[in-house]
Amino acid sequence: MNKGLKIGLIAGGGLLAFSFAYVTFALVLGVQPHEIPLVGKVFPAPAEPEKAKEEIAPTAAAPSEPKPAAQTASVGLLDVFQVESPYSAKELETLVADLKRKSKEFDQRMLELGERERRAAERSEFLDEQYAQLQRLRTGLEEWENELEQRQAEVQRNEKARAEREAESWAKLGKLFAEGDAADQGKKLANYTPEQAARILVTMKPARAKELLDNVGADKWKEFADAYRMAGDGGN
Repeated sequence: MNKGLKIGLIAGGGLLAFSFAYVTFALVLGVQPHEIPLVGKVFPAPAEPEKAKEEIAPTAAAPSEPKPAAQTASVGLLDVFQVESPYSAKELETLVADLKRKSKEFDQRMLELGERERRAAERSEFLDEQYAQLQRLRTGLEEWENELEQRQAEVQRNEKARAEREAESWAKLGKLFAEGDAADQGKKLANYTPEQAARILVTMKPARAKELLDNVGADKWKEFADAYRMAGDGGN
């Protein structure tokens, strides 16, 4: 089908449907067909009824009442579509007030929501800063702990080395008392403190240690013997 013809048929059909709806709506509103704007000329006006002739007096004609002018209902195109509002002015005013109130409430809720989001963002940022600070503190504590462990290990190594050197020195000194006259060596041993003497005695055999203890003197024997016993228990 020709495109122009097709468009013409569609336009004509639309115009015909609009005209039918227009006339129907006007008739529903009570407008006479011949009084419908734009299309009223298509419909013939109804015939006016014949008025009864009044009798005329023979001497003088009575003045006839003025003939009422035929009023043509001028209904405009917009008047045809004018529909009475279902709400009164007061009800409309109330609706407008409610809409304004709800709009203000909505704006207030939006402001509150924005404020909550802002505070939540600030709190989240604060918590992130606190977490980062705790992480830095944790890292610092771990570094400090590692440093302390290294220092402790170093101190233990130094103490062990010192104890080994000291034990070696007492062992060397004990060799001087391991041989020789017991009486003479016992007197020399008596010049040391009981603790020092015990350190010397533990480096030798028990029999030799007894010989030396028996020669430190009766007044010092018990004190030196107790120190030797305690040193032996500590060595065990």
